[in-house]
Amino acid sequence: MARWGRIVGAVLSITGGAAHLWLYRHGYRDVPNATLGRSFLGHAAASGAVAVALVTFADPLWRRLACLAGVGLAISGLIAIAISRTSSGLFGFSEHGLQPAPEGLIVVGAEIGMIVVLGMAFVLDWQMQRRQPLGRIG
Repeated sequence: MARWGRIVGAVLSITGGAAHLWLYRHGYRDVPNATLGRSFLGHAAASGAVAVALVTFADPLWRRLACLAGVGLAISGLIAIAISRTSSGLFGFSEHGLQPAPEGLIVVGAEIGMIVVLGMAFVLDWQMQRRQPLGRIG
């Protein structure tokens, strides 16, 4: 079950990353503050790296670390979205509501989904590891 959670988490990560890349290519690269555009590219790249890690790591410790990386990426994305909706904005840039639509909603949905699914995958993987008996000595 934890494996399916990591697979679903990888799909959600790719979805959020693709939406960030699309947003960058269709307007955010032209925002006067170049740091904002680069942050969209960075999030897209990190989303791809997390997705690959989620489906390739075999070692239980690395699988759980990949889950935590995905949760951290999603939380940081949601925090950035929240900050960009304040009066001071993010890097001096403000948005309102879930604009741009529908990409804003896609990103929020993917990142909330990542937190839930990868959090569950982490817990399930950790519980499965704890249940495995230790090898006998001698």
